[in-house]
Amino acid sequence: MINRLCFLVLLSLAAPLAVAHPHAWMDLQTRFLINEQQQLTGLDLIWHFDDFYSANIIEDMKLKEEPLEKQFQDFARQSIEFMAVDNWLTHLELNGKKLTFSNPTVYRTEKQDYHLVLHFVLPLKEPVSLKGNSLNLSIYDSTYYVEMLHHKASAVTLSDQAANLCAIRLEKPNPPEDISAYAASLDITQQSEKGLGTLFAEKVLLTCQA
Repeated sequence: MINRLCFLVLLSLAAPLAVAHPHAWMDLQTRFLINEQQQLTGLDLIWHFDDFYSANIIEDMKLKEEPLEKQFQDFARQSIEFMAVDNWLTHLELNGKKLTFSNPTVYRTEKQDYHLVLHFVLPLKEPVSLKGNSLNLSIYDSTYYVEMLHHKASAVTLSDQAANLCAIRLEKPNPPEDISAYAASLDITQQSEKGLGTLFAEKVLLTCQA
């Protein structure tokens, strides 16, 4: 179904016979990591998989001989490796200029209540100054197989030493009606073109003091 991302492969194997994109959902939490020089150094990301898909993934893991804790860590590592080709689904701009990331070195998966949670730190290749600048962050699956949303501004935070440096605004997606209808027409066997997800992506906007 979708072979470019490990966790999307698992999701597609667990998916029911259903219609309409998306077929899976993630609740996001993002923390902007800012050093004492008020430079952004990276993002601390927490992605909550929905309960249904989490249950199917966990049941599949239980059929294997390896301990669940090892499989959770393997799941995190493989997801990080597969997502590298798509920039970890994370798109960040400073004053309209795209920023680049280094490979995550900190990552893990855990089970919280009935769902799986993927944690990872995505470091910038070079720290950037925030003073007087604006940031635009979007996290999305370009095919819109998975819906990825923060839902509320409180799910986006800054490092403690920079809590008052930037104002945070969350813009909800507002796709055209014909695009929403197209997404709703796609069933579980169909793959949309890349780019559909951009129209259903939130925008996290940071405006920082000079």
